[in-house]
Amino acid sequence: MAYYVEERPGGPALAPRRPTINEFFLSTYQVGPYVGCEFGCAYCDGWSFSQRPFNEVIRANVDLPDRFAEQLSVVSRGDLIAFSLGDAYQPAEKTYRLTRQMLQACQVAKQPVLILTKSLAVMDDLSLLQRMNEQGLAIVVMSIPTIDPLLSEKLEGKVAPPSARLEALNTLKRAGIPTGVAMLPVIPYLTDTDRQLPLTLNAIANVQPDFVVWEYLWQPNERHRQRITDLLSRLGNYPASYYRELYGKDMQPSLEYRREMHRDILGRFEELNLNPRAPLELYREHLAPNNVAALMLKHQAFIDQIKGRELLASRHSNLAEAVFNGKADEPALAVSPLWPMLREVLNISDTRARLDQILEKVRSPDTPTDPSNE
Repeated sequence: MAYYVEERPGGPALAPRRPTINEFFLSTYQVGPYVGCEFGCAYCDGWSFSQRPFNEVIRANVDLPDRFAEQLSVVSRGDLIAFSLGDAYQPAEKTYRLTRQMLQACQVAKQPVLILTKSLAVMDDLSLLQRMNEQGLAIVVMSIPTIDPLLSEKLEGKVAPPSARLEALNTLKRAGIPTGVAMLPVIPYLTDTDRQLPLTLNAIANVQPDFVVWEYLWQPNERHRQRITDLLSRLGNYPASYYRELYGKDMQPSLEYRREMHRDILGRFEELNLNPRAPLELYREHLAPNNVAALMLKHQAFIDQIKGRELLASRHSNLAEAVFNGKADEPALAVSPLWPMLREVLNISDTRARLDQILEKVRSPDTPTDPSNE
């Protein structure tokens, strides 16, 4: 059982503005109403940064909603805030309603938000989320690393079964709220197998969320590496040496593994009509142009990398950071295959753009003749 501790630490409510936009969750800022997470999922890297079990004591910053509402006055309405530091709807929310209060402040300010959760308690705020989305943008992303109920129980035992989370997503979708699924993490030799992965993706595809993102299991330090090794040796059918070979001394599995899995997953997405990132039409009208352009470039870099276009991937990634920080070089942007869309999004009307328009008219056989020139 977790113990709740009420705190009033003061200071900024939001984490500092990101140096680059988060391509998974479209976010410029992130926030966490609670410190620690009662769910305590076995694979979570939160264990690696806490001297005590990080699901043992949950700290509720009870003055956070007031500080958050005050800070919103200096946050751009074109920046999305992700409720993604810990689970905003973990059991403590039933007691303190910090997330609800902060969402109400976002509703008043018409601030775009995304909520990452694996809790059915998000349904308690369904009507609030509907109103927020009608006024702007409110996205709910449900974390579902596996659809297997037995494996889920061993990995995330305090959470509702995956089928219940998918049904909640279905309800949100019918209510008109944009939805996503986070397969976080994909666990090598456990959730990535030829049996597990298709089952999970087929179940997700039946709900047809707006997008699905994935990332692989991280091992940020030796403490977490040992914890994961012990866990997987009990749950999987492979010896610990397989994981040591796959990760080496890195936090992520090998680049070769990630490339192969990226291609496999993306191929399955195409068959199932799933979007590997949030589609442009979901956020274009709600985020600042620089944020939209940066996301377009990052999403393209991701596809470029999977398809082996390393130089183009690097170029698009660098351009994304430049655009996000307001340092876009228009000639450099013009080299990208995305240039026509980027020009439109960024509202660039320069000599090059006008020249393109003239050339387009010249090439068109239907261009009317100006009588004054005859």
